[in-house]
Amino acid sequence: MKRYLIGGLFMLSLMTLLTASCSQTCEKITTPQEALDALLEGNLRFVENERIHPNTGLQRLVETAPHQEPFAAIVGCSDSRVPLELIFDRGVGDIFAIRTAGNNVGGVMTMGSVDYAVDHLGVKVLMVLGHSSCGGVTSAITPGEHHGHIGELLHQIRHDIPQFVGKPELLDDAIRLHTLKQVEDILANETVQAKVEAGLLKVVPAFYDIVTGRVEVIR
Repeated sequence: MKRYLIGGLFMLSLMTLLTASCSQTCEKITTPQEALDALLEGNLRFVENERIHPNTGLQRLVETAPHQEPFAAIVGCSDSRVPLELIFDRGVGDIFAIRTAGNNVGGVMTMGSVDYAVDHLGVKVLMVLGHSSCGGVTSAITPGEHHGHIGELLHQIRHDIPQFVGKPELLDDAIRLHTLKQVEDILANETVQAKVEAGLLKVVPAFYDIVTGRVEVIR
């Protein structure tokens, strides 16, 4: 009898979890503005410590196992202090994350990932997210020699913001301009252009403060 009782309680708990998760996944994001709003509203919940942890239950795993339909793609930095799903209070299958040190889109792998998110997955918003105290941009604009693949990476960042090289005291300005430059490069992509012109996609530059947790759209 005790075994059946435990089993029944387990099934009841599982059903409750699945129902809660289902209620979280019922939102339907259909436009670029709705997608951007969902990201920013999630970040506000994160900043105010009112997270609802949507799409994190077992039912969401079942729903997304056959295929994914993320509503957003984010080109972000690999920095461990910028966990994308956490700072936007999103869950499984919501965000297609493209992360490199310094969130630079130079190179076929990164831009190919952008194409995949936009053309194949049909994301509604593509955000390029720079952040304060970015190590990649810091190293790129600070005098010094770097070799190997790190040197190549920093060379690409320097190429995008040459006016800030040798001016580490202007780091935040450099990060913001670098973010805008990545958006400019993405908008030059024909696949992206077509989606934006058709009203099916927004491409948005943004800045994340690693101290406050707040994401600000760069106007």
